[in-house]
Amino acid sequence: MKNHALLTLTLLSLSSFPLAAQGLRNEFPATSEEIFITIGEDSIAAFGMFAAGEAPKETVILLHGLPGNERNLDLAQALRREGRNVIYFNYRGAWGSQGEFLYSHCLEDVTAVLDFFDAPENASKYRILPNEYILFGHSTGGGLALLSGAEDPRVKRIGMYSPWNVSTTSEENFEWLQGYLKGLFMLNMDAKAFVDELRQNLEAYDPLRHQEVLGTKQVLVVDENERNRPWVEQIEHAQYVLMDTDHSFSDKRLELIEVVSDWLDH
Repeated sequence: MKNHALLTLTLLSLSSFPLAAQGLRNEFPATSEEIFITIGEDSIAAFGMFAAGEAPKETVILLHGLPGNERNLDLAQALRREGRNVIYFNYRGAWGSQGEFLYSHCLEDVTAVLDFFDAPENASKYRILPNEYILFGHSTGGGLALLSGAEDPRVKRIGMYSPWNVSTTSEENFEWLQGYLKGLFMLNMDAKAFVDELRQNLEAYDPLRHQEVLGTKQVLVVDENERNRPWVEQIEHAQYVLMDTDHSFSDKRLELIEVVSDWLDH
């Protein structure tokens, strides 16, 4: 009987310890939140994945491709576990965000998202370390990351995989793109207007216009073929990693996450 009572007390003690510890551990738990950001007369949808802990943290902003089927939320979860905040959002005119989908709007949206989270009240609310942002983009989002982050002092690191450098696009590819865009129901756009804007701004949308300042930042490019290597190698100190996979790195997700994590840790 005494042994039974002793065993009961022991089990109760053991079960109560993790509950007490959990209460301390979860005082500032990891959280997720839907966020709506106003840009002009439009609102865009964002999703914040905030890491545990009271201290402000560096924040990764994910920039999706066109139209953005690959959201890279597997990468987001991994980076949050490592102690970073991660923000995902849809550009104006994409996936339910209000407004018109234009490349110039996408660039403006990146800056607007940075402005929103860098505002003192939001930085405090979401435990964000001001002026310590990382832009990470896929495909179209890769080019946007370079162009948006190059001259923004708040952005310290710029990463991407399978980036699209608009300035290297041939006329044949522009014609293909216009046809492709006409079938994308999730974009509020005029396909011809979108492509015409790109054609008219090839020089402005060339990331090498910012070559000097990009050389002062940490830049990572992960690619599935070497089409981007010539212009990437013109950015001083840029890290270039090649993997044998498809455009979305479908069979190299864990390898991609490992490369990005290692880059961020050094």
